Amino acid sequence: MNYGIPYKGSKNKIAEKLIEQLPPAKHFYDLFGGGGAMTHCALLSGKYKYVHYNEFNPLVFKAFKMAINGEFKGENRWISREDFKRLKDTDPYVACCFSFGNDFKTYAYGKNCEPFKKAVHYSIFFDDNSLLNKYIDLKDFKYSSGNIKERRLELQRYMKTNLIESLERLERLQSLERLNNVRVLLSNLSYDEVPIENDSVIYCDPPYKDTNTYLDDFNHEKFYQWLRECREKNQQVFISEYQMPNDFYEVFSIKKRVLINDKQNTCKLEKLFSTLKT
Repeated sequence: MNYGIPYKGSKNKIAEKLIEQLPPAKHFYDLFGGGGAMTHCALLSGKYKYVHYNEFNPLVFKAFKMAINGEFKGENRWISREDFKRLKDTDPYVACCFSFGNDFKTYAYGKNCEPFKKAVHYSIFFDDNSLLNKYIDLKDFKYSSGNIKERRLELQRYMKTNLIESLERLERLQSLERLNNVRVLLSNLSYDEVPIENDSVIYCDPPYKDTNTYLDDFNHEKFYQWLRECREKNQQVFISEYQMPNDFYEVFSIKKRVLINDKQNTCKLEKLFSTLKT
């Protein structure tokens, strides 16, 4: 199962394993919500009555909010390289579905393959094969369904190749609409500005130190000091990171595949730390 919206650094693949490590409580706080994978998984786990999603980046926050409100229903625009440069900072559909590695800042397709991806998009969404016929003879192929997901899968099976990542990402955005009827509370604040209720589990997935995973600069020393203040108040905070200062406690580790570029990825040991000894 996929959790949350597509976003670089998402915990989608390991969300279930992480939620298993966290204790039950009345409230769950996802203070660096990002794509919302941990929020989504926590909601479905049944361990928490209220789930709080917080994300400081306004565009990412807007993308998640639009997704759970069903605002991507009917979306079908093809986004060119020029469109992307013009709209990526304001339009969540553009930034999410047409960015490389879901990084919200780099166009997904190289110049050589962009015309082919556009042709596939037009075929699936608009039943217009005029562009795609330049690449493959489709005279014996026609769609059996008007459902976009089924059309994508039909053409993918016919051509025996993965076709266009933006369509898969859009399907994930649209699938989150069902969360609109679930108790999820949204905020667009700095992690240290979110009011925390009693009987809470606090989870943090900050920008990792010495990586370029996220869009914004981040003060790690300030974050560590905030965590120590939480400890003084006897608040247990769980943090995902590769490494932390020695006064934090490692409680879990798991290998996670990390995208390096469009041709390479690697595995890294992702760790879960706690402010308090468990």
